[in-house]
Amino acid sequence: MIKFLVFIFISSFAHGYVPTVESLLRHGANPDVTVNGISFNLTVRKIESSDEKEYYKIFFIRTEDGLKAAQLRHSGPVFSDSTVDHKVSFSGVGPFTFKSSVENAEKGVFYGLLHSLAFNNGSYLINYLKSLEVPLKLNNEIINREKVELLADYKRYLVLINQDRSARKSEVNPLYPTDPLAKERVNAIMASPMYTDTNQVKLSKVDGQMSWVIDAGSFHGVVAHDSRDIQSLTLKTIAGDFEIFCKDYWAVDGSHKIPRFLVLKTFSGIKYEVEITGARYQQDNEGDLQKRMRNWDKSVSEKDSNKLRPEFLL
Repeated sequence: MIKFLVFIFISSFAHGYVPTVESLLRHGANPDVTVNGISFNLTVRKIESSDEKEYYKIFFIRTEDGLKAAQLRHSGPVFSDSTVDHKVSFSGVGPFTFKSSVENAEKGVFYGLLHSLAFNNGSYLINYLKSLEVPLKLNNEIINREKVELLADYKRYLVLINQDRSARKSEVNPLYPTDPLAKERVNAIMASPMYTDTNQVKLSKVDGQMSWVIDAGSFHGVVAHDSRDIQSLTLKTIAGDFEIFCKDYWAVDGSHKIPRFLVLKTFSGIKYEVEITGARYQQDNEGDLQKRMRNWDKSVSEKDSNKLRPEFLL
């Protein structure tokens, strides 16, 4: 098995490796998330016109019924149940929770980025952008099926000969067939890339730093070459450009990095600074979630707050 994993690694980076858009948007520098929940504490302010701040907490929880999300607005910088004055929640959250329209695009892209940062999953954002007719493809749409099947055969071969050493005498290594024509075909498959190049990712210098640049029609992104940290995302529409710049990455729990600041420019040209003051990874159960929901509902019912929220929030 170790040989197989090493082989996968080598074959993935051979032949002028270029990452896919999905792999760049999955925030792959972070280790896998092994718990089912994460919450972000956000402090939001307009950059140019006001120093007034708003305070939000956003939850993502993976359950057997799918992904659930809740957005809370707090009346001050203390993020307690009693300070909640507005709540929005969704069950079965997916890339199509937000309608595929310009009016919802800021929310869709912002939440897609948070989802990527939370769970190392770029498919959510890819699927949402596809719903806006951005010409992007998921990894499973551009993967080299022949190569995957060949590597799967090789994996089965390795397992078999590790379990039964005598099998080496009767089993043929799928990567080294004895038939000349079969060998020629295998060599051609192994020389081909794992994914079809969509020509949407290029390695370029941005602000003096080597970066992976995504250029897919109305969508543009910049991802740091070495750290794989997302630097910026831009969506161009008839309503204007929505831009997010990610700055000052920090390890919130010693291993998972997220940006400290998100600087956003909305379609209307308003600029916001979103400071992620805290993030917590935790293992949740359905009972804990329902109890918190009841506490939040009680807090909201005791207040009368109809204040408008920034365009990219729910």
